[in-house]
Amino acid sequence: MEVTRLLAGAAVLMTLAACATAGGDPSGTGSSTSPSAAPATSSDQLPEDTTVLDSMAALGHSNVTGTMSDPRAPWRDAHENSWATGDNPAVRSIYQRLLTDHAALEGHNHNYAVNGATIDDLDDQYDALMSDAEVAPDLLVMQFVDNDIRCDGTDAANAELFGRTLDAGLDRITADLPDAQIYLTGPWASVRRWTAWAAHHPEHVRNNSGNGPCAVFDAAGRPRPAGMRSMQGIIDSYLEQVEAACARHPGCYTDERAMESFEPTDEDLSADLNHLSIAGHRKYAEIAWSALPEEIRTRS
Repeated sequence: MEVTRLLAGAAVLMTLAACATAGGDPSGTGSSTSPSAAPATSSDQLPEDTTVLDSMAALGHSNVTGTMSDPRAPWRDAHENSWATGDNPAVRSIYQRLLTDHAALEGHNHNYAVNGATIDDLDDQYDALMSDAEVAPDLLVMQFVDNDIRCDGTDAANAELFGRTLDAGLDRITADLPDAQIYLTGPWASVRRWTAWAAHHPEHVRNNSGNGPCAVFDAAGRPRPAGMRSMQGIIDSYLEQVEAACARHPGCYTDERAMESFEPTDEDLSADLNHLSIAGHRKYAEIAWSALPEEIRTRS
């Protein structure tokens, strides 16, 4: 089901279009387990936990799955192109960069992100990962926010609910995996950067025009400063919740809003001008890596 497109500001609400993508193998390892159907894991079912960085996993939405990045089969989840866990050399994902100094990580790059996911799906994705994994992930890379934004006047309250849900999910993960590290990244591009790029694409202008809280163009198709400020404020309210929840958990880190520096170009976007292309995943990976804490990079 495609949801009304309001703004991708950073893939922000335009990512909602990914709800229509069916998705493929969620694990990237041949498993057919569905995150939405996976049973909850109990303490005696947990996979082996180690202190060595020999396994990592990605959770989140379509910006993590690689969907639309394979021009030959755009609707599949091209996990190999994911900026987080992909193994396509053209991307140079977080996984590939860590692999240089962490040989034990090879082949243990799990991707349980699901197109269209919101923070309410975090538990299901985590259940699916932990049900399938033989060795527990030592690093979880996560991206949410985009699909949780509503732009209907309820975001102030919804951002607080988002924060509580994320906090509860992190509580569970850190209780199960006390040695695991967590890296939370944000939407690509600031609203100002996204609007400057989108102004050259009539579909984006048309779908993001008006006088609502997320309308960054006016009725004449010109950039609307009030809408840009409002939209950025909404995104900031969710990122503040991400930062606050993460700060309460040792071993959790954010990109400190580094992804707002992403300067989108047409080359960075797939054919739908919404999801990242291979070039876009490479650019996202580069910024995410630049903000990756030394505590993760230098882990034994």
